[in-house]
Amino acid sequence: MRGIPPEVSLPGAAEDIVRMQGAHGRAGLTGADRARLAGWHESAAAGGGAEQEIVRLLTRPFSRREQIPEYYRYTSLHVYDWFLAPYADEPVAAGISGLRATLADLAAREGARADLVSGAAPYLPERLARLRELIERVDAVAIAPEGPVRGAGSTGRADHDEVLSWRLSVLTRCTAFPQSDDDNEHLFLRAVHSCELAFYLARWTACRAITAIAADDPTAAAFRIGQVAEFAQLLNGIFHVLKTLSPQQFMNFREATGAASAVQSLNFHLMELALFGYDPRKSEVFCGIRHLRMLNDPPYRDHWPLRDAVIASGKPELRTAFDAVERSMLTWRGRHYGFGRLYLPRQLKGSGGTEGAGYLKRFVNKDSCLPGTPGPVDEAMFKFALQ
Repeated sequence: MRGIPPEVSLPGAAEDIVRMQGAHGRAGLTGADRARLAGWHESAAAGGGAEQEIVRLLTRPFSRREQIPEYYRYTSLHVYDWFLAPYADEPVAAGISGLRATLADLAAREGARADLVSGAAPYLPERLARLRELIERVDAVAIAPEGPVRGAGSTGRADHDEVLSWRLSVLTRCTAFPQSDDDNEHLFLRAVHSCELAFYLARWTACRAITAIAADDPTAAAFRIGQVAEFAQLLNGIFHVLKTLSPQQFMNFREATGAASAVQSLNFHLMELALFGYDPRKSEVFCGIRHLRMLNDPPYRDHWPLRDAVIASGKPELRTAFDAVERSMLTWRGRHYGFGRLYLPRQLKGSGGTEGAGYLKRFVNKDSCLPGTPGPVDEAMFKFALQ
């Protein structure tokens, strides 16, 4: 499939580390394996150079010195942060490239399975068809107001940019580690990765739209709100692909993921805060998860959300543009709740200790969110967020 970065040979011990984690899933690692990986991490953290950098990326989930929530150990989002870091001032093009590479890597794996198992996995043709449709949507995302410049053009940069191509290959190789040896968990893990990028890009463009509204630049604001709507649509597309996973297939590997719940995702909560404002109903949730507690305090609690900035602008065209965002996000929240109801039996809690689908249902409606305080957007709202 076009858009898959060529697989690079990783330096030094990195290839051994990839093989170790990928052989039978991370849950199959022995205590000795984990100790060895932790030792590699500590040694690499004390050094410098390309090999040490890659080893650090591959082994951070096994760090004995950092307090890393299970969700971040599971997802290796630090690798996505590493990938985006050079593009922090304008991350949309890079984020789209990373999103497409993530989905293309998944499609290649699922395609190989389809060729191998033939009729033994009848869900794979539909899964691949939905993946191709989603990748086409990614290619159609508007990157810049001048042009048109679309995601496909941004992705094509990797064919001529050796550094970007290398970083994309590192990104996909250093994040492809499910907990179990169940092939279907790759779909779940890549869906989480893709959602994290969409959460971040929706938040970043929403905050740029707020800045444009404050500067009385409705043209720039309308473009950025349009981008937010496109990322919200991508979230719906990701769930459309994810639902080719049956409830039984999900339960087959769910236990292996342990306490790794997307409820712990900073990017998710910050996206909702950027769009709709601080939700006081989440205060208890934030207090109960150590790395989310800061969201109960300034500048996050006081953030002026895009919805209220659009209303304050008094411009009908911006309201119309934001209505499209709200419709897509409402659809996504409804699908997320529906996923929880179908895939988590009532007697089971969500993997993060919440009441599963009941938790999701509580927050489908956004009418309780606070309007925030008009003013400059805090720099923290523009950063890829992880713990």
